[in-house]
Amino acid sequence: MLSKFEIQQWRETGYILTNNIIDKDILLKSVKFINKKYYDKKSCPNTFGSINGELEFPCNEILDWMAIDNNLISCAKQLLNSENILLTQCDTWGKHGSKNSCDFNNAQKNTNQRIHMDYGNNTFLHPIEWYKQPEAVSAIIYLSDTEITGGGTAVVPKKSATNELYEPPYINMPGQAKLKFYNDKKHAEEYISKVDPLIAFIRNKLYTHEKILKPKIGDILFYRLDTWHRGTPVKPNKVRNVMNIMWKKRDCYWINTWNKSWTKNMYYEKLENFFTKMNPKQRSVLGIPLPGDKYWTLKNIKNLLARYPNINIKPYLEKLYLSKL
Repeated sequence: MLSKFEIQQWRETGYILTNNIIDKDILLKSVKFINKKYYDKKSCPNTFGSINGELEFPCNEILDWMAIDNNLISCAKQLLNSENILLTQCDTWGKHGSKNSCDFNNAQKNTNQRIHMDYGNNTFLHPIEWYKQPEAVSAIIYLSDTEITGGGTAVVPKKSATNELYEPPYINMPGQAKLKFYNDKKHAEEYISKVDPLIAFIRNKLYTHEKILKPKIGDILFYRLDTWHRGTPVKPNKVRNVMNIMWKKRDCYWINTWNKSWTKNMYYEKLENFFTKMNPKQRSVLGIPLPGDKYWTLKNIKNLLARYPNINIKPYLEKLYLSKL
C-alpha cells in the first residue's frame, strides 16, 4: 500500500502523510458517526482521548472496523518491516477550538501542545538508535478537514538542518529527566526557560523547524515514537476529530499496551461476534497467531471452532495440512 519512497521518508525524516488507505465505505460511516458524537464544546472530551475511554478499541461501533482495516495493517507491517505486529493503542476523539490558545489556569491542557516525542508514555525505555529497525509506528487518522477546523499536527522532519535536534538521549522535554510535566506550550516553555536555558534554546529551534500539516478527511499521518511533533489549536467553535492508533513489533515486549485489554468486554456476544467476523490478518494484530503458526494444532483449531461456532477455520486448517505435506 505504501511506496518505497514513502517508507524511506518515514524511516529517514520520521513521518509521512498519505491517503486512500482506509476502505471508503468504512471511512465515510466512521466520519458520520464521530461527527454526531463529538460536534461541539460540551460533547467533546476536555483532553486527549475519548470521554472515559468510550471510543477506545473495541467500542462496538463502526470505528472498530476502521481500526483493523486490512490496508491499514499492511501499511504498518511495511513500515515496521515485519509480518508480526500487534495493535497497542486505538482511541477516537474530538478536539474543540476556543478563542484562547492558552488556558492560564490549566497547564495540562492540550489546546496548544508543547513539542514532544511519544515514546515517553509508551515504554519505560529510551528508543533504539534511529537507523536500526524501528520498534513501533503511530498513526493519526484524520476524520475532519483541518483546512476547515484547524488542529493539524506539527512535525519536525529529521534532515541535515535538524540532525542536532535528534541527537540522543531524547530528554529535552517536559516529563523527562526530572523536568516537570506541562502539556500546554506556553506553560512548558516558560518553565523550561527558567530551569534550563540550554534546553530552552534547543526547544526554540524545534519550533523554528516545525512544519504544520493540514490533513484532509481520510489522510493518515504515520510517525515514529522518536519524532518531534505536537498538536496545534483548533479554530474557535470548530471540532477536529481523529483516531490515534499504534502498532509495535510483536517481539518488542518493552513497549506497552495503552488501551485496556482487548478481551475485557467479552461474555456479552458483541465482541465475540466481532472477533468471529475478522479475518486472520485482522486477528493477528490482537495477538492471535497467524495460520501456519506452531500454535495451530488440529486440536487447537477444533477448540477455536467450539468456542466460536460461526468462525471460518479454513485458513488455519489449510496451512496446517500444507505444513504436513
